[in-house]
Amino acid sequence: MQQSLTRILTAALLAVAVASCSTGRTSDTRRGVSDAAYIPFRDVGLIRPEIPLLLRNLQYPYATATLSDCAAVSREIAQLDGVLGPESYQPGPNRNVWDRSGDFVEEQAIQAAEDTAADLIPFRSWVRRISGANRAERDALRAVANGQQRRTFLRGYGASLGCPSMIPPPPPSVAPARR
Repeated sequence: MQQSLTRILTAALLAVAVASCSTGRTSDTRRGVSDAAYIPFRDVGLIRPEIPLLLRNLQYPYATATLSDCAAVSREIAQLDGVLGPESYQPGPNRNVWDRSGDFVEEQAIQAAEDTAADLIPFRSWVRRISGANRAERDALRAVANGQQRRTFLRGYGASLGCPSMIPPPPPSVAPARR
């Protein structure tokens, strides 16, 4: 009992400390702290990952029946960008060394809060399996992967149609290959 109370207080203190950090990512920090606090509720199945409707309705990522022209391809890519967020190769904000070090501290504090919250439930793996949390998380990850696959396919399909700027240029840090 004493140990679990200590863990809860530690998690609360970490949440307050992380929330007070201000390196320009306060919304990301708040989301990370909130996610850490929700871990026990997700583990017992009280909170399920939300799958956006666009991804839920995606049956086959390679369908071309609705792709009549470049505008349709661009529109669908924009919808997927709105649901999935930016692609991994897209550059983020240019941050100085102080901001990056603050980001590192925030990430470590959020990770510590998540680890503490995950330790609150004994026999966590069995609880997640019985409550259906594992399946729900797998389904959500599968839906995101299908959406990313669809977006990648649409970029290639749009490029094959001759649509302009379907394939974005590489980030400036990637040097072109020399032959």
